[in-house]
Amino acid sequence: MEPTTEQRLNVPRTLKLGTFHIGSSFIDLLTSGVLNRVLITDLALAATPVALLSALRYLLAPLSIWAGYRSDLRPPGTLRRLPFIWGGRLPMLLSLPLLPIVTALLATDPASVAGWSLAFFAFLIYGVGTLISGSTYLSLVRDSAPPARRGQALAIVQVFLVISFPVAGVIYGRLMPVYDQASFWRLVLIGMSIAFGFIAFALWRAERPASAVETDPTPPEPFLPLLRQMWSDVRARRFFLFLALGAVSAFAQDAVLEPFGGDVFGLDNGQTTRFNAYWGVGVVISLLATVYFTRRRAAHEQTGVAMLGLALTALPLFLLSVLAITEWQALLIPVLVMFGLGFGIYTVGAVSLLAAMTTERHAAAYLGLWSMTQLLFRGLGIFAGGAVRDVALWMSGSLPLAYASVFLLEAIGLLVCIVILQRVDVPGFARGETKPLGAATALAAADG
Repeated sequence: MEPTTEQRLNVPRTLKLGTFHIGSSFIDLLTSGVLNRVLITDLALAATPVALLSALRYLLAPLSIWAGYRSDLRPPGTLRRLPFIWGGRLPMLLSLPLLPIVTALLATDPASVAGWSLAFFAFLIYGVGTLISGSTYLSLVRDSAPPARRGQALAIVQVFLVISFPVAGVIYGRLMPVYDQASFWRLVLIGMSIAFGFIAFALWRAERPASAVETDPTPPEPFLPLLRQMWSDVRARRFFLFLALGAVSAFAQDAVLEPFGGDVFGLDNGQTTRFNAYWGVGVVISLLATVYFTRRRAAHEQTGVAMLGLALTALPLFLLSVLAITEWQALLIPVLVMFGLGFGIYTVGAVSLLAAMTTERHAAAYLGLWSMTQLLFRGLGIFAGGAVRDVALWMSGSLPLAYASVFLLEAIGLLVCIVILQRVDVPGFARGETKPLGAATALAAADG
């Protein structure tokens, strides 16, 4: 049956919203990519303090839930999401001109207090801005689509995110092939202009003020009681566990994939830097194909897609562990493409479930919780991949076995995610069904 006009996704509007990710990628890559490379490689600074600066946003991750909660509470007649999105992205944009000043100060004196203080301030603004605007942007995308098409809308904008990072990387690489202060200033100003242009275009007339009819008149719950209410639902706890383990398992290879190519197969830097391109091509292909073939499914009907993606991501990770031990290089590139294909399917399924595992009254708060979970555990996964590699190398003395251990544990983690996801009643949550209390909770409630 064809969807009615009310159920049909406004694709041009969703594509316009997706260009927000193009602008954001130019900001994120400047701060997390280009600047890190300049500080560590070109200025030969210690990696530890630079990594700590990058980790600031992980420490501030709960801000994501708070921003979502506050945007849900906006009164009738006002914009709910845009003030928070602009309130996060504008400071991020304005922090970019600080980056060349940081590099100039630290190039002169690597121990410059002013340089490190300014770097801390820039990363703080960047982190806070990311967290305030991230979950509220997802909420804006969710709000813009009819209930049955919210998962599809989130998946479409995710395509922009995946594609825009490598494109931004190529543009930045051409603008500054070799670091010098003048080129870095030019790069920052061009990147800042591109980012502002795309973000402004995406957000122009993207939201209308909420009417009194659309706003829940029930008095809002305070923030901490709301968190306890969200956490009391066993479905939310299981979904949290699924997202957390999925993020750790899918991203543990992030920091070790390129070293794996060099240590096990003797590939040079130019060859290993193409690894991300190989699996990135797979991601783009499967993202687009999965969005197309699942376009008629509601968000809460995407559990099977997510589980299929988990299985198809686990398989190439298992094969990578076999390739590491056997040192069979001929299959390396095909397996990396397979990994991307599986990861793209998993991404569409998981992003759709994010939309389903929300409520109308607290949509942004839930999306803030899920965004925080993915952000925190993605960082933990990247750290865990390096730690497992080092521990396995210390125990075995074998580099192939060390890398195989990382890939094998990732594959096992993703398979466990399938088991967890099977136990999450996503359709029931999406319909607003109340989960029956467990025995212990019911007794405690009766005693109270």
